[in-house]
Amino acid sequence: MSNAPARSDASRQSDAIPMTTKIANLVISVVLIAIAASAIATTADFPKSMLATDVGAARFPIIHAGALILLSLILIANTLRAPTAAAAGGPSVGVAGYAGVALGMLATAGCIAAMEYVGYGPATAVYMAVIMALMGQRSPLWNPVLAVGVTGLIYAVFHYALQVPLPVGSLFE
Repeated sequence: MSNAPARSDASRQSDAIPMTTKIANLVISVVLIAIAASAIATTADFPKSMLATDVGAARFPIIHAGALILLSLILIANTLRAPTAAAAGGPSVGVAGYAGVALGMLATAGCIAAMEYVGYGPATAVYMAVIMALMGQRSPLWNPVLAVGVTGLIYAVFHYALQVPLPVGSLFE
């Protein structure tokens, strides 16, 4: 019978998470679980498909929401399992960090609002470029290239593989 090797104190300290990060992880996880649960509840009203080969409009959001709940539960478990780091000595988030998060949330809300008028493609490409810039990726060449490329890839997956129409936008109808 073998026993697992005991972890050293130095190894445990390297896995330690500051209390503020633990609280943020738990709050974000609970919010994401609530959003996913509301998405599952909303899809209950989606019409059922009469075609045998069609999975129905509710299938993809339910799979996505289920994955989101599972990943949030994993984040909660890992956060609760990790030791808490000492409060002093670590880098603090500061005002700039909170302003970046607020700008990211505003950009997300702006993307959702703009998608109704300009459609999925332009709104998502601009949104992705802005989010990459907020996260520190500030290449004037690669940000637009990656934003357009990833947006096109997502569009192709939804349009051709899943046959799910994406918003065209009222300006282009």
